[in-house]
Amino acid sequence: MICGIILAAGEGKRMGKVKLTLPLGDKQLIEWVLQAVKYTPLDKYFLVVRPEDKEMIKTGEKWGAEIVLNPEYKSGMSSSIKKALHRISSEELEGFFVILGDQPLINPSILFKMIRAFTLDKKEIVVPFYKEKQGNPVFFDGYWKDELMKLSGDVGGKVLIKAHPERVKRFKISDESILLDIDREEDYEKMKNIFDSLHKRGKI
Repeated sequence: MICGIILAAGEGKRMGKVKLTLPLGDKQLIEWVLQAVKYTPLDKYFLVVRPEDKEMIKTGEKWGAEIVLNPEYKSGMSSSIKKALHRISSEELEGFFVILGDQPLINPSILFKMIRAFTLDKKEIVVPFYKEKQGNPVFFDGYWKDELMKLSGDVGGKVLIKAHPERVKRFKISDESILLDIDREEDYEKMKNIFDSLHKRGKI
């Protein structure tokens, strides 16, 4: 079983508002991520949200995601990852993505190529790189589920990447989207400009 975990339970502190329901083209930010995941050959994909984000819950259900509520979102990213992993059987799990909800330019071809690059039962962590810069999403062999379940605080898979460099499979990619996320208002404005440019050229 290959799964996807979309992290969408952040508070948006640096943005000062819920950012994932902001518009980008004809969709909300989170919908572009959900669309990419939906069109990737995954067995299941989960959207981790805060219980109060009713609009995002409806949106996730519309795109076929299994909704995971995280009331402990204030304790950090690790709590969202663990909430989703609780829903996945270790016996069936071959590998899983950890995907940021604020990367709307990620497309299915990137996710599919990362799955293709993965070798089962080698305890690999497939990490995308653009011009030597490490990006997201990251794909983990199912072996790493137990290690991620031990994390606490506002940390994620980067902890394992740093701790086990010998298990990292560097996946070089010519697409800058793996580096682009939205933390602040200026990031959102930059994303809109990039999106408009790609849309005009027929790339989106």
